Amino acid sequence: MLTITEVYNNIPCREGLMADWGFSCLLHEAGLLFDTGERGDVLLANMRALGIDPASVRCLVLSHDHHDHIGGLAAVLARNPSMEVFVHDAFSAHTLGLIREYTEPRITDEWTEIADGIAVTGPLGTGIREQSLAVTVPGGYLVVTGCAHPHIGRIIDHVSREGPVWGVLGGLHTVTGEDIDALAGVTYLSASHCTDKIEELAERYPESFRPGGVGQVHRV
Repeated sequence: MLTITEVYNNIPCREGLMADWGFSCLLHEAGLLFDTGERGDVLLANMRALGIDPASVRCLVLSHDHHDHIGGLAAVLARNPSMEVFVHDAFSAHTLGLIREYTEPRITDEWTEIADGIAVTGPLGTGIREQSLAVTVPGGYLVVTGCAHPHIGRIIDHVSREGPVWGVLGGLHTVTGEDIDALAGVTYLSASHCTDKIEELAERYPESFRPGGVGQVHRV
């Protein structure tokens, strides 16, 4: 079983945590932090409240170079500069320079397995370039997204070339009719953060939809 805790989200879910614009989640068994939210102080405070030690994080994956996903970068690296940091080739020189103050980033440009059963898609999209996680779970892949700027339907199509997509978790930003249809085969759907049609997705897929928010724990 895989345990994923949302440590940063603008959607409140659990008392004692700060909701703030942005997204971050921790894949516990892999020691993998995905994105860092908008503010370092909020990220560290939520991690502390959840009993998560930054020193336990072995690797950090950043989805895209927007501040609500990289804002806590320096704070978490200052607490644990030994973690591996995975970015892609669309990150700015400024962000790469910030990472290099602590460690040398690993830059991906295609599908890359970064841990046992966990891959990054590499950057997708032609406007805002973004990568997602593809996590092997019983039944296929769980796709973990930051904002899904390339559109979740296209991300699902890309990951499906490697194997069936079992679930989707994270921000889905602008959701089109095609995106909604693409989620029809998903068994587990937790859309949060920047998703603009959360209620519509919950109504369309009541059996697969799970609420997301800061402090939410997913066991898959």
